[in-house]
Amino acid sequence: MKMYLLFTLISLVWINLIEIVASGGNALLDVSSADKVETFCINYNSQYQSLPASSADAVAHVLSDLSRSEGCTLQDFPPSQQVKGTTVALIRGNCTFIQKASMVESLQGYSALIVDNKNSTRTPVPGGNASDYKSINITVSTISWADYNEVLLHKQPVSVKLYAPTQPFWDANMFVIVIFSTVFVMLGAGWAAVSEKYSYKRLRRRVSNSNSSNLESPVQASSQEQQFTVWMVVIWFAVICAVIILLYFFYDVMVYFFIAMFCLAGSYSLYQCLLPVWSHIVPLSYDIPLNRFPCIKMKVKLRSFLLYMPCLTLAIFWAIERHSSYAWVIQDLLGASFCIFFIQNLRLPNLKVIAVLLILLLLYDVFFVFITPLITKDGDSIMESVATGGSSHSKESLPMVFLIPLLGDSPLTKCRDRSYSLLGFGDIIIPGLLVSYNAVFDIRSGSRMVYYVLSSVAYLCGMIICMISLVFMNSGQPALLYLVPCTLITTVVIALIRGELRKLIFGSQTQTDLQNPVESNIKDAEEIDTNNDSLDEQQTLISP
Repeated sequence: MKMYLLFTLISLVWINLIEIVASGGNALLDVSSADKVETFCINYNSQYQSLPASSADAVAHVLSDLSRSEGCTLQDFPPSQQVKGTTVALIRGNCTFIQKASMVESLQGYSALIVDNKNSTRTPVPGGNASDYKSINITVSTISWADYNEVLLHKQPVSVKLYAPTQPFWDANMFVIVIFSTVFVMLGAGWAAVSEKYSYKRLRRRVSNSNSSNLESPVQASSQEQQFTVWMVVIWFAVICAVIILLYFFYDVMVYFFIAMFCLAGSYSLYQCLLPVWSHIVPLSYDIPLNRFPCIKMKVKLRSFLLYMPCLTLAIFWAIERHSSYAWVIQDLLGASFCIFFIQNLRLPNLKVIAVLLILLLLYDVFFVFITPLITKDGDSIMESVATGGSSHSKESLPMVFLIPLLGDSPLTKCRDRSYSLLGFGDIIIPGLLVSYNAVFDIRSGSRMVYYVLSSVAYLCGMIICMISLVFMNSGQPALLYLVPCTLITTVVIALIRGELRKLIFGSQTQTDLQNPVESNIKDAEEIDTNNDSLDEQQTLISP
């Protein structure tokens, strides 16, 4: 039990590192020369001067390469270099964007293109204040150091066009995110309800053939099981905050640990999700003798081995090919299996513990998305930096997210690091734990799945609100900010209407235990026997 609890806590830390839906993009730079034509992504501030919406409407200007100069004073502009009517490329130095733009404008340059040599992966949006926006009448934009080196490979002279295609307000993949996330939550919670119903049926059969006096030993064993408490949730919350901060500072080292964890957890979860169907297709009961496999000290059923090996092979194949264009399909498959199995498998004791967990994670989400940009040097949120890899040198991304390809066709897709929207596993699993608890409560209280259905609808509404916020704010959103209030408030309101709030808060077995301790003991014993029967095959692939 201690090993299972430790594994659960580690998994909770892992799944909640990334909880964000992300998007972005800005403007484009067409570069033309005698030998080739290329398009690069740039960032610009429309409050200085707006750009045309298409390349056809943009006017071509000669590129004046002063990328070895900062452009802070007139001495940085050689008299021999033509500036008038050109797009002037300057290196990002110690002076502000406003100072550079003022120098270029005073020399009648068309626009200032700032080459960002301070950041290899992201370029900043030129900032300023209200007075700056009024005083500067040229376009101010930035380009990455790597992209500008590609521009210099063009045969001189080089002409450029700057334009800003309209950013789509929404993408069709938002529907996919909403539908699939809701389906995963309902599958995991529904599976938990089915398991609970099956356990209850076995209880009825066993009670009819057993005496309560024979169940003392199992009951004593069950009373020693460890359960999640509020303090355990608080400690875990402190751990996850420490881990994401360590990831922010030591991303290039820790990312490989999480990739390995994803392979193991994803393959095992896929195995668990396929096992019920596989057991009917391949009804082999042969046990492989002990000590035939390293690190496995329990008997392994042949059919379990035949199922788990392909699942593990698929995870290893993903790890090898994770940068391929098709790797997102395998990543999403393993992630979906993990979310569904985790929601089904983890049973929290009562609504009190779940509410503390959800509220703490809501605060965690809001802080690391909205507050940390005010603290970090580059102005990016820690959550988004960790989710996208930030300025890491490894070029690796954390795999604890669903990658949903963009379905729309926009030229600004080039400005994205990848053409995907991201949804963290925690945005499915954490609200899913509440929906799962509600589904099990429905089975135990005989409430005809009222809590399960309505909390699932609440999750769907929360995802829809999140997508609407994403469209209007045009920035990454912490999904739990919308999912937690929707699911938690809905659950409490239903409980108040039905007069079951106390029973829901302290656990569905509380009143039964007080009224009929003998029947409760029978149920405890049955759950132990059922777990021993049903988990016997599931745990054979894990070393104790």
